[in-house]
Amino acid sequence: MALRVLAFAVLLMVTSASASVVSVFNSGIWEGGPKFGADGRFSDCTMTAQSEDGLLLAFVISKDFDWGLALADERWNLDVGVTKEVTLVIDANAPIESFAKVVDPHGVLIPLENSDPVVDALRNGSVLTIDVLGSHIRFKLTGTRAAIGDLAACVTEHVNAEKV
Repeated sequence: MALRVLAFAVLLMVTSASASVVSVFNSGIWEGGPKFGADGRFSDCTMTAQSEDGLLLAFVISKDFDWGLALADERWNLDVGVTKEVTLVIDANAPIESFAKVVDPHGVLIPLENSDPVVDALRNGSVLTIDVLGSHIRFKLTGTRAAIGDLAACVTEHVNAEKV
């Protein structure tokens, strides 16, 4: 279920970058805010940044606090539903082996473990290197520490608001 929710969020992001995303915070290279479904209910908070070569990188945290990393590139033509191996390296830390699920012809979702080592590495890192789809992608993590905090606060705020 968590992968399905995140995949839907990424699909919306890929197919319509401006679809129902309200920009609430900016941090370094990141811009983020909440997203709402067609029913008007809160679905997730997403923060995005674009690399110099046009690749869109996004972190998504669902209302259930599942999170993932999405990559989108209009130049890709991928087979939806396929799973690809992926390796993430943050600075000189040990590689994180995972998988990328193709959720759109132009985008993949990489579910991330909501654990201290992964979150801390992203918060404190300078460069994220992603090996996926035969590409070696390097992404500067400028402002990521504050942006991840803002992203989590966004989810908490909107989950609490729905409870009221």
